[in-house]
Amino acid sequence: MAPEKIYDFEELVYRQVESDVLDYKSRMSWRTMNRAAKGKLLRHLTAFANTKGGALVIGVGENDSGVPENRTGVSEEDAASFDPTPVADFFNAHIEPPLNFRIERPEIDGKRYVIFIVEPFTELPHICCKGIENELQEGVFYIRTSGASSRPARRAMEMQQLLRRCMRNEREQLGRILRGILLESRINTDTDNKESLIDQVEEAENFFRRRRNNFAGNVMVKFVFTVENGENKSADLVGAWQNAVQNCAGDFPGLIGKNDLTGREAPESVRRLSTEIPMMWQMFKNGTFFYFRFIEEAEVDMQKLRQFSSEICALSGRLARELFQEKEHLNIFLSLSSPVGKNIPVKMPGITGKTIVPGNKFSAGIRREAIFSAENSEVNAAKLFRQLAENMQFDDSQLEWEQH
Repeated sequence: MAPEKIYDFEELVYRQVESDVLDYKSRMSWRTMNRAAKGKLLRHLTAFANTKGGALVIGVGENDSGVPENRTGVSEEDAASFDPTPVADFFNAHIEPPLNFRIERPEIDGKRYVIFIVEPFTELPHICCKGIENELQEGVFYIRTSGASSRPARRAMEMQQLLRRCMRNEREQLGRILRGILLESRINTDTDNKESLIDQVEEAENFFRRRRNNFAGNVMVKFVFTVENGENKSADLVGAWQNAVQNCAGDFPGLIGKNDLTGREAPESVRRLSTEIPMMWQMFKNGTFFYFRFIEEAEVDMQKLRQFSSEICALSGRLARELFQEKEHLNIFLSLSSPVGKNIPVKMPGITGKTIVPGNKFSAGIRREAIFSAENSEVNAAKLFRQLAENMQFDDSQLEWEQH
């Protein structure tokens, strides 16, 4: 996630010009605002989030000429009324996915102001899911214009811009994750190779999702492996892959079904979409291979995932040794992801019921020699899984069971 932008609050209060990243409102209180006023406020904030992000300053009204220069500020009671929890609850009931915002209450020249800071969307643009009178329309994407208007995106070009920004954000997020793993492994990769890897992951994941659309609402486990300097020299990649999987199948029945030993050629790779479980393999000649699988249960059983991580580390090492060179290093990347706007439900050992983890995407990555990966899968999985769990904000007491 990109770092939050740093704002000069005094400069915002005194700027006097509304724009595509700044709006002013006169003194108000969240407790006394009616639904329409709250809807109007939310419309502006959503428009910021769907454009560049921005700031909305409460406590600055317009003069007779329409210039926002009446800096009255707000009372301490008014400022306190903008409690982030009820405000977010109201916003989240009307907008999907949730806005990424914070509320600041700076004192400037002896007066208190309330400033909403909104970050631009990082995955999907925000849409109104529940209308409010004439201020919010259900099913609408709001954008902020250069003329300081917060209005629906109604032109084809505006919708295309939202789509392009969405695709760019997704690529940048995936790129950061993969580049982090590649840089950690000290691979000498140029920009073209990095972009090629991102393209491969995107194309394979999209292929899998389209053909397993009935699991679209489930959490997905994704493994990405890269064998450094890996290159399969076999003229028959499909045959080589099938032989490798055949040699490993008996030891990993939970990962490879009895009917999953054949694959079909794809560009520079071989791909296998299981008929038994919601999973897919794809392996490339250049030493990159993926394993995607939807979790069929209502929540992620962390103990089962821990065992699954151990098995996949062992299997990846075996496949790398079978198809490439056992002395080469293997980069292993693991991620959990749920549909945008949905948090990940998990089941922790010793805890009754579900634990909801805020966020919809978590990842971890390690680098090991291929032979080490195969023979020390428990050690690798422990490190990989602990990194993932820590990223999901589990504390040490919750992770104690994982060490045994």
